[in-house]
Amino acid sequence: MYTCTMNNLILAISAVVLLTSCSKVDGANPSQNRALNSISGELENKKSSFLQNKLDSWVKEEWTPTVEKNETIKKKNEDESRNFVLQEYVDKMGVYNKEHNSTTAESHTQKISSMPIIGDVK
Repeated sequence: MYTCTMNNLILAISAVVLLTSCSKVDGANPSQNRALNSISGELENKKSSFLQNKLDSWVKEEWTPTVEKNETIKKKNEDESRNFVLQEYVDKMGVYNKEHNSTTAESHTQKISSMPIIGDVK
């Protein structure tokens, strides 16, 4: 009986030590975690990267003007109370691809379809 009580006591002490040691970590929230912040840095202090700048300029100069030409999309964008649906992005992508990829060769459809694993096996 003594060993059973002692085992329970050791188990309880171990659980308490484990839980209190985990609570002394800098925090689960990355903004409070000093080690993570030293790697990732502050968002306000970072300049945009090359890829982010390219993406932003592409969205501003190509995507938005092309997509906003479509009357159906314009009507959807006017309704501020509509719910978000992923289909809107699919529709916008269809409009963009229709205007910018005029042939199958430009969209690489035939090349992808001819690949043995991805496309049709012949």
